[in-house]
Amino acid sequence: PYHRQNPLYEQMKLKEKEIVTFLHKLEMETMEPRENFQELEKEINFYRNLSSRLLMEKNLIKKNLVILQQDSKEVQADWAIIHQYLVALNLSGKDEQEKNSNLETQEYQ
Repeated sequence: PYHRQNPLYEQMKLKEKEIVTFLHKLEMETMEPRENFQELEKEINFYRNLSSRLLMEKNLIKKNLVILQQDSKEVQADWAIIHQYLVALNLSGKDEQEKNSNLETQEYQ
């Protein structure tokens, strides 16, 4: 018994083959853009994380700067007190020298 194939079936098979070929071609064409897109997403995440880390580092540096400025003010205040003390000590030392010098002069005369 000879069965003659339906011409529509043959057309459908050809159409299916065309569609599968077309889909494969599309898949191949979109592979590189998808890979590029994934790489770009990785890069975006890297720079987003980098930006976050830089902001955290900036805030930490600002906090350290405030602490250092406070320390600097304290050191300057301490230095001013020490300087006043040294000046006062130096003046009283000069007074003592002058007194001793005057006493020596008086004793000599």
